[in-house]
Amino acid sequence: MTNKQVAAQQPEKDVLLSFLSSTVTYVKAHKKSVITIVVILVLAAVLGYAYDAHVKSVQERSWAAYYKAQLAVMSDPTTLTQLDSVAVQFPNTNAAQYAQLLKGDLLYAQENYAQAADAYEPLLNAKNETLRTVATLSFAATKQATQDYDRSIREMTKFIEKNSKSFALPQAYFTLAMSQELAGKKQEAIETYKQILADYTKTYFGAVAKDRLAVLNK
Repeated sequence: MTNKQVAAQQPEKDVLLSFLSSTVTYVKAHKKSVITIVVILVLAAVLGYAYDAHVKSVQERSWAAYYKAQLAVMSDPTTLTQLDSVAVQFPNTNAAQYAQLLKGDLLYAQENYAQAADAYEPLLNAKNETLRTVATLSFAATKQATQDYDRSIREMTKFIEKNSKSFALPQAYFTLAMSQELAGKKQEAIETYKQILADYTKTYFGAVAKDRLAVLNK
């Protein structure tokens, strides 16, 4: 190694030694504070691990409760208390929300439309996109069934505006058109049916839209 190389490395060593010396001096002068910080960091790590484990445990138990409730209502669809218990025991979990969705579906199948709407409505802002989509479409259908056509139209219009690429658009447009027609908004219904026929020609909704247009244009 040449004298020039040694001279070039010396400042780097001096800086490193100065930093280490300063660190040791700081630790000695603030020993209690440093120990406290270390303890806090370790405690935070332990609590973070414990929280993750707790969340995982809650998720597992909530889904177990959901499947148990699902089996119960399959044997007796009129008994919905077990589905409610999932929401009570595990609020704000995906399992609790799916339990409420199933409750709404069962009530809808039993033609208890107003009660079904009450089950669906809290799910309109769910974080799970698929669940939120199904709940919104189902809610609009219940409002249509209870002759609250204006609310059904508002929900479907808002859904279509916010979800331009959703897999559920054909059904959303169809629900919108039906509610418009039932509300006596004939021209609006015709325009919506035309859009369904143009965009979803070869689907079930396109076929029904064609039939409805034939009736409304007479």
